[in-house]
Amino acid sequence: MIHLRWLLIFVLPVWLGLIILPFNTLAKPEDSVQFYFDNYGRADSKNKLVRRVHQVFEKMKLVADKRYHRLPQLAIVEGFDNSNDCLIIALPDGHIVLSKQALDIIYKNVSLTYGDTRAAFVLGHELAHLANDDHWHRAFLSITKNTPVYQLVVKNYRKNQGQEKEIEADDHGFIYAAMAGYPVDKLLVDDSHQQNFFVYWEQQTFRQVNNTHPHPEVRANLLQSRLQALLGMLPYFHFGVRLSHFERCDDGVYFLREFVQHFPGREVYNNLGICELQKARKALGKEAYLYWLPSILDVTTPVDNLSLPYQTKGEKNTLADEFLINAEEYFKSALDMEPSYLPANVNLAITAFYLGEIYQARAAIEKAHQLAPNDLEIQGLRLVILYEEGKQAPYVDMWPHIIQQLESLAQQPNAPLSIFYNMARLLELRKRTGANKIWQQLARQMADLPIPIRRIVCEKTDCPELPRQKKPKARWELPVKLGSDTSRNNPLRKWQKNQMRLYDLYEQIYQHPNGKSEVLAMRELVEMVVLKKMEHVTLNDLPDYCGQPLHQHNIVNGTLWSCDHWTALVIEEKVKEVWVVSTTDLQ
Repeated sequence: MIHLRWLLIFVLPVWLGLIILPFNTLAKPEDSVQFYFDNYGRADSKNKLVRRVHQVFEKMKLVADKRYHRLPQLAIVEGFDNSNDCLIIALPDGHIVLSKQALDIIYKNVSLTYGDTRAAFVLGHELAHLANDDHWHRAFLSITKNTPVYQLVVKNYRKNQGQEKEIEADDHGFIYAAMAGYPVDKLLVDDSHQQNFFVYWEQQTFRQVNNTHPHPEVRANLLQSRLQALLGMLPYFHFGVRLSHFERCDDGVYFLREFVQHFPGREVYNNLGICELQKARKALGKEAYLYWLPSILDVTTPVDNLSLPYQTKGEKNTLADEFLINAEEYFKSALDMEPSYLPANVNLAITAFYLGEIYQARAAIEKAHQLAPNDLEIQGLRLVILYEEGKQAPYVDMWPHIIQQLESLAQQPNAPLSIFYNMARLLELRKRTGANKIWQQLARQMADLPIPIRRIVCEKTDCPELPRQKKPKARWELPVKLGSDTSRNNPLRKWQKNQMRLYDLYEQIYQHPNGKSEVLAMRELVEMVVLKKMEHVTLNDLPDYCGQPLHQHNIVNGTLWSCDHWTALVIEEKVKEVWVVSTTDLQ
């Protein structure tokens, strides 16, 4: 009797719970992907479009929200019996089921690139439904449109804000596809050459203007407004990057954090991490420069390519650790979206190295080395991490191998100066001869060294005095004077002014009507002027604008050439932009 009593105590609540569960929460055959494979058959995995859309899906699921601990998966079936049935369905088990008919519609009469963009949006829309646990589409599978049950399902979906759910899924799918690098602005084109995708999709699928989805023109107009707002926020990304480059990360983070709320892309998280890494290095002081570990900034975002379709170590340093942990989280967020993203892999390796997480640093740098095997700077960074990892293994002395490899890299044409610096450090650690010669060599090139590295080199050996700064042969013609008051600046009143304004910096962003320049003001004082459309200036002209040797810094897909108060962005040997700030702003 005692055993029976305990059994009733355990079983009865479970049994009663099952009784009161809503009927629609119970498992149905249609909730499992196997149901679709059994009834409609698997699509041929060798089919060109099937393979292609799987590649699109792999990119999309990296950037999409993931909730309920489900890993999204794509299943493509050969076809539904009735062409009026659903063509794409999100299931509770995490699968998105796509029919072969849907693929044919998506890629019909368009280039493969544009077809990929269509597929990315459609998959992104369903990934948003999956993230929101919204699987209403499966209810249509066994329902004929002419039956009263169909109308009841539609009515219930509308009562549950069905159209709002579709609008939200559109919005998220649009942003997901943009984050994955697809030109989503092309979906909104509606002219004699290319039909608006939403009108086309409604015409080709079962969703011909019904009560569950907004009208296609409404969907397109809402996304156009979304794109317009996103493009309006784009200057926040770029000024965040520019301020970060000038080591004004307290201000740079302000802009980047605002942009990431609208577009949480990998490059935004990477640059936020760079700012945290900068702050950590300041907190660490000299300890941060035991080795020279160059990080990588990303000055571009996929939003740049969009346009509106209608022209209208030592003692514990708690503060540094806090910054480093923040940086680590940002870099990991970037890599969650794209594991093969080179800058975040390099920057994560550096951050983990500072945190003493040597095995994570090794894993990240190996991935970076795999992605860019010929990059000498990455090779040098990898050798430093290998040496520190070897120090933790008993009876393993990596020093001779590391020194040999660094010496080999140093003999390569255009070997980075960081390789020489790190080699001198390792020679000193073993109290070997040869370090002094390298310090002297670096001292002769100190104009090319970052200021913290230059200070350390000059502590190691006598540095020659830098040549007195000469008067530049040319000056940048600025449309607005740095430090001027925007409230009294008549020319700026004719410029386009960004209407966004946050709370702390009272920022103002102005864009010249001809697109040739931008101005950033904070608290109504001009802080930075950006010159664009620099076709008249070549890479060889840049030294004329500086009275001292230029500093070169590699970034994603380009190079930054810096003087004391300006920096030129150079891509494919062409000067794209020049950023000019006051010399008093530099740290």
